[in-house]
Amino acid sequence: MFGDLFEEDYSSVSNNHYGKGKKLKTKALEPPAPREFTNLSGIRNQGGTCYLNSLLQTLHFTPEFREALFSLGPEELGSLEDKDKPDAKVRIIPLQLQRLFAQLLLLDQDAASTTDLTDSFGWTSNEEMRQHDVQELNRILFSALETSLVGTSGHDLINRLYHGTIVNQIVCKECKNVSEKQEDFLDLTVAVKNVSGLEDALWNMYVEEEVFDCDNLYHCGTCDRLVKAAKSAKLRKLPPFLTVSLLRFNFDFVKCERYKETSCYTFPLRINLKPFCEQSELDDLEYMYDLFSVIIHKGGCYGGHYHVYIKDVDHLGNWQFPEGKSNLDVNLKDQKEEAIDDPLMILKAILLQEESNLIPVDQLGQKLLKKIGISWNKKYRKQYGPLRKVMRDILIGSLFLQLHSQIFLLSSDESTVRLLKDYSLQAESDFQRNDQQVFKTLTSKSPGLNDRPSCPHWFDINDSKVQPIKEKAIEQQFQGKESAYMLFYRKSQLQRPPEGMER
Repeated sequence: MFGDLFEEDYSSVSNNHYGKGKKLKTKALEPPAPREFTNLSGIRNQGGTCYLNSLLQTLHFTPEFREALFSLGPEELGSLEDKDKPDAKVRIIPLQLQRLFAQLLLLDQDAASTTDLTDSFGWTSNEEMRQHDVQELNRILFSALETSLVGTSGHDLINRLYHGTIVNQIVCKECKNVSEKQEDFLDLTVAVKNVSGLEDALWNMYVEEEVFDCDNLYHCGTCDRLVKAAKSAKLRKLPPFLTVSLLRFNFDFVKCERYKETSCYTFPLRINLKPFCEQSELDDLEYMYDLFSVIIHKGGCYGGHYHVYIKDVDHLGNWQFPEGKSNLDVNLKDQKEEAIDDPLMILKAILLQEESNLIPVDQLGQKLLKKIGISWNKKYRKQYGPLRKVMRDILIGSLFLQLHSQIFLLSSDESTVRLLKDYSLQAESDFQRNDQQVFKTLTSKSPGLNDRPSCPHWFDINDSKVQPIKEKAIEQQFQGKESAYMLFYRKSQLQRPPEGMER
C-alpha cells in the first residue's frame, strides 16, 4: 500500500531544500534522527512551509480523516510505482498523503518530509509554497483532495467531515414573506476586530438581526414595494468537524497599510452552537463541540511563523516529560520572555519592591539587569531609546509612556523616579502577586503533567519539534503577536474506541 515507504525516507533527507533551493549535502548519507520522548514525529520545514506542516498535523491527528484516507486501497487509488506509466490511473495526492501519514505513524524518525506531497501539488519552488496562507491552503488542499477522489468510495470524504450550510433570510415585516439563500461552507470566517471572542463573534453573525427601515428599506417581491424587513443568518447544517478562521489581518484605510489584530480574543475549549442554529429542538449534546487543534501565527501581517497546538485524541504520543525535567519548563521560558517584552511591567515591578516605591535613575539600569538578566541597551534601546531618555520622556509626557505619565513621577532634576502614590496603593497587591508569579515560577516545583489521568493530552508541534503542553497553555494564544489563527473543533459525540485510547 505504501510502496517503498522505508527505503525512500533516506532520500527525503538529502532532497530536502533549505533557504533558496540549496540541498543539504553533508547529511545526504546520514539516517534520520529517531523520535524523541514524546514518540511523535514532526515534519521538516522545506523553507516557508510551516503553515502546511501545521495543517497536515491537524489532519493527521483527526482520526476520522486519517482512517477514511487509509481505507482507500490501491484498487481505487492506484500505486505510486505506476505514476509514470501513461495508461495508469494513479491518484497521486491521496497516495502521497497516505504515505506521509504512514511515516508519521510508523517510522522511527524525529521528522518526516513533505517534498513528495508538495511536488504532487505542482509546488516545485519556495516561491510557489510561500504564496499561500494557511486559511487559503485549507481550502486548496480540500479542493485538490476532493477532485482526486472523484470516482472512489472516498469521493464524499471532505463533504462528510467538514461540509456545513448557512441559511440567510430576509423577513418582510408587512406580509411576513421569507426570502432565503443557502450557502455551503468548509470553514467559518469570523471577525476579531472589536470582538471579545468567538462566542461574541458568532452571536453577531447568527443571532443579531440587521433591520431595514427609515432610509434603508427593503424591496419585497410579494408586496412589490419598499418595506421594513429584518435580515438574519443561521447555521442550518453542522459538520462533524468545525473549522474556524480568525480574521487577524485587517487594512487601515487611513494609513493605507495592513496590520494584525493582536487584541485579546477568547475561545472556549467546549462550545454550544445551539443558539446559532436554525433547528434548536435537539438535545444540547447534538450542538456541543470540543476544541482539538489551534494553529498559531507568530509575527506580523507581512511575515511570521506557524505552529500548532493539538489534542492527541487517540493518545498516540507519550504525554510526559523526560525524567528530571520540569513539566512546565517548555512554557515558562516563553512566559518569561513575553513578560519581559514589556519594559513598563519591569519598571513597575522594580519600583513596587523599593522602599517608598522610589529609586535613583542611575540605579534603575542595574536593578533591571538583576531582575531580568539582560541590560536595557540589549533588550529595549533599539525600540525605546536610552533608559534615561525614556525617563525624561515620562516627565514631558511623550513617547509610548504618555499614557503612563500618571503612573511614574520623575524628579525635576531627573535624578529619581517613583510610582505615584495613588497608583502604588491601588496596584501594589495585585501587581506584586502577578510579578511574583511571572519571575519566581521558574524556581518553584511544579506538579507532573499526568497528575490528573483524565487530562487531555495536548502537544505543541512546531515543524520538527514536538513538545507536550498543558491545556492551560492555550490561553496564552488569546492575544499578542503570537496568537491563535485557526481553530478546529470536533463534535463532542464523536467517541473513540477503547483500543484507540489504550495505545
